[in-house]
Parts: sequence; C-alpha cells; structure tokens
Amino acid sequence: MSVPINTKTPSELDHLLARSRIYYLLACLFRPPDSITDSFCIEKEAQEWETAVGLLPAPYPQDILMPPLKQLVQELKGASKQARTQQYEDCFGHTAHGPVPCYELEYGEEHSHRQPQQLGDIAAFYLAFGLKINTRSYERVDHLAVECEFMQYLLFKEAYALANDTQDKALICREASDRFLREHLSPWIPSFAFKLSKHAQGNFMRVLADFILIFIGLDCQARGISSGTENLPVRRIQEMEEAGCIGCVPNPQDPTSCAG
Repeated sequence: MSVPINTKTPSELDHLLARSRIYYLLACLFRPPDSITDSFCIEKEAQEWETAVGLLPAPYPQDILMPPLKQLVQELKGASKQARTQQYEDCFGHTAHGPVPCYELEYGEEHSHRQPQQLGDIAAFYLAFGLKINTRSYERVDHLAVECEFMQYLLFKEAYALANDTQDKALICREASDRFLREHLSPWIPSFAFKLSKHAQGNFMRVLADFILIFIGLDCQARGISSGTENLPVRRIQEMEEAGCIGCVPNPQDPTSCAG
C-alpha cells in the first residue's frame, strides 16, 4: 500500500515520503545497470524525483539540490544502458575492491578482523525490521544500494505509521533511520563521493557522485548528524585478506554467523 504525496500543502508526512523517494532513487542508480528493469521509465521517474525534491523542507535548499538532480536526469536520458554499464564497471569493477569501492566496510580504520562481525551487525539491523538480503543476489549487506534502500524503507514505514496515527511505531522508525544514517552512511559517503567524482570518466557517474554528496550532506545537517571526511581511507586489500572471510555475507537466519 502506498501513501500518496500531497503536493498542495507539504507536511511532515510529505517530507518523509520525499526523503524516502530520493533514497530510492539512489538505491536504483547505484545498482548495476543490468538490474534496472525496462519498466524504469526515466520520464515518469524524473517527474517524481523533482516533485520529491520540491517538497523537502527548508534545510534542503532547492537552489542547491535541484540543479544536480536536473543534470542527473539529463545524463540518464542521454546515456545508453551500455554506456552506463561501462561507466559503472570502470568505477566499481566486479569485486568489492574495485577502483572506487561502493561498500561501507571497505572504508575506515584498519580493523579488518572485525569485518564479519560488522557485516553481522548490519544484517541484524535489517532483520530487526523484518528484512534480509535475497540470497540469490550474492550482494553484501553493506553495499551502498542496499543501505539506501533500507533508508527508503524506514522513512516510508515512518510515514505510513504517521498516516495511521501510530506515533510509537513512527518514533521507532525515526530513531532507527537517524541511527542508521549516523552510523552507516554519513561516515563514508563523503569519501566515496569524492573518490567517485575524481575517478569517473563519464559525466553520469560524476553527476551522481555530486548528487549523493550534496543530498547526504543536507540530510545529515537536517537531522543534526555530523558528516564524515572526504579523506577517509580505503582499507588495504592485504590487511583484509589477513583477516579472513573478507567476502562472507552473514547468514540472514543467524546474523552473527558467516555463510560459507
């Protein structure tokens, strides 16, 4: 069941749905292009994205967020699926250790021996809200698209709770989205976006890097959350290999264990 956005008198409900829609946009665009189905209609989606940005409250200045969104839409319309796929592979490669890693745990201090535990913590966060990674996707729980989709879900769930006047459930979702943004997106996105913008050879990826950097920065500011630094290092592969189990994905049935 969807909750329609009221475009006449933006309310708290509309703001939540707008943020949810933008996180959904990011989740879609950071998936491999092959995973975006033919039903992904740029013309229709672009109008919804612009409507969502237009409904965001004052802490999200339109003159800062709307221009990169419009440029992103133009790049989407102008780039073929083949071109987007090439740009995606050039930037992210085919493993977690590509030129620009799009996995949270590839960034930060050298505590690689804790990576299986950290992946388990993220999986447990999802599981607490009844979600788990589709085992057929072979995707790690800390992939950027997965984390953005989880934020989209939490914000939509909060909006749904407000629409049905269940304030206690709305508060649980709000606290969860703030915590997830603070602990799992804000620390590494600035570094990721900076590296992506620097490495990208095509306009689409550069504009996408600019957009996520601006939006996550504004979202953090609006929620009173500090953003990370652009200088956050990428963990060295050798150290992660020494830790063992670097590619393991936690078993969604037991978030504290590793699936072989």
